[in-house]
Amino acid sequence: PMASPSENLAYLAGLFDGESCVTYKQRLEHRKGKPRAYKYWYIRIEINMTDKPTIDYVHKMFGCGSLDYRPPYPHQNYGQYRWKCSHRDAYKVARSLLPFLITKKNDFKKIVDHYENDT
Repeated sequence: PMASPSENLAYLAGLFDGESCVTYKQRLEHRKGKPRAYKYWYIRIEINMTDKPTIDYVHKMFGCGSLDYRPPYPHQNYGQYRWKCSHRDAYKVARSLLPFLITKKNDFKKIVDHYENDT
């Protein structure tokens, strides 16, 4: 039988609880030719694994983000496949996973709150 949408999200939440990296912070950027630096929000969710079909599944389920391959370092046997998304795509992903997350719930909630509560 096919998994229900909530079963798929629960599975993905477990995957993201264990394997994802969430970045939510303000950065300063200095633009060439501009006198002052400006602040901007760096919001990103990524997941790295050696298993390509799982990363492809994440990409297919969310319908956003980008995929790439990171070759192995000299001491590693395997490279890693990475899926990442940022900004409003990260918000969409965070909002859909939030009810199912445990370990990374607060990290994902910051992203959701940023888009739902900031004006």
